[in-house]
Amino acid sequence: QAWRDCPPSDRALLRSAGCRQLARDEIERADAAIGLWIPQLRIVLINAAHPAFHGLDQESLRWALSRVAWHEWAHALSIDRAGPADVAEGARYLRLLPESLAKPIRGPGYRRKEYTHEIVAEVFSMLMIRRRLGKTGKPPWLHKEIYELVRRVTGWNQ
Repeated sequence: QAWRDCPPSDRALLRSAGCRQLARDEIERADAAIGLWIPQLRIVLINAAHPAFHGLDQESLRWALSRVAWHEWAHALSIDRAGPADVAEGARYLRLLPESLAKPIRGPGYRRKEYTHEIVAEVFSMLMIRRRLGKTGKPPWLHKEIYELVRRVTGWNQ
């Protein structure tokens, strides 16, 4: 409604600055999301009021917010740096993951062309958690090819 009520010249100015009206499904997705990478604005949004964060103590909340930020930053890096061949290999990469990581990605929320980006984001956030706990290197549960993908796409150097 607000977008529609805006004078056409103002809407044109807003569009030139990168603003746009969100479609209803985008609004619902953003409203339900814990974190969201907005590529057009090159910004990560974190919904700190999301029910997943309710009841967490301060330390747990810090960890949870950090994990979401790392996940979304890795999305940004993957979208920017993963090549068409990486994206095309998404389903194969998914088969190389432990089932506990693959199952949510394989679910109805993600399209095949998003698999690689989601894998990079999820693995990167886990590597960051391990790093914060003083653990470095490739985790034993992670396939070497996935580890190398994440290293190449995100610049991970441990």
